[in-house]
Amino acid sequence: MLPNEKKLDPRIVRTRRDLASSMCTLMREKPLAQITVQEITDKAIINRATFYAHFEDKYQLLEYMVRGSFQAKLEQKITSCDGFTPTHLRLLMEVTCEFLEEFDAKYALPYTVGHPPVAQQIQPFLYDVLFYWAKTSEIESPETIAVLASWAMFGTALEWSRSKRDVPMQTLIDQSMHLLLHGVVQQVEISN
Repeated sequence: MLPNEKKLDPRIVRTRRDLASSMCTLMREKPLAQITVQEITDKAIINRATFYAHFEDKYQLLEYMVRGSFQAKLEQKITSCDGFTPTHLRLLMEVTCEFLEEFDAKYALPYTVGHPPVAQQIQPFLYDVLFYWAKTSEIESPETIAVLASWAMFGTALEWSRSKRDVPMQTLIDQSMHLLLHGVVQQVEISN
C-alpha cells in the first residue's frame, strides 16, 4: 500500500503503545486541552523523560495515534494494492468515513474530529497513499491526482462525520466515486 517503513525496536513500539493507550483513556474522561503530559505518563507508568524521548508534546502523540489507527484500519480493508483502481479508491473513501465516525464515537466528544491534530493527519496520509498508487500505476500527474482526490475524500468524509449522517455512507461513497471518476464537468453537462 505504501513503501515499507523501517521496523522499530519492540521496546519503542511497546512504550508508544502504552502512551497511546493512556491518552485514549484520558480522552474519554476529559477534553484534550485539559490533559497533561504528567497525567499521560502517570497512567502509562512511564517517566516524563521517556515521553519526551518519543514525542514533543501531547499533540504529537495524538497525531501518532491517529495516523497509526488510520493506517491499521486501511490495511485491514486493503491487503494488497495492484495500483490506482476504482475499487481501491472506493475502499479508501470507506475507510476514511468509518475512521472519522468511529473516532468521534469512541471519544463521544465534539472536539475530537474537528481538532486540527486529528484532521491534519488523515488528509496527508490519504495523499501519501494516493500518490504512491498513482505513481506505481504510472498515472500522469500523480501529485495533482493525489492532492485533488485526497482533499475531496477527506473533506467529504469529514463533513459527513460532522453532520447527522442523513445520507447513508454507501450512498455518499457512490456519489463521491462517481464525481471523482467521471468529473464534475461531465456531471454538470449531463444534468443540463
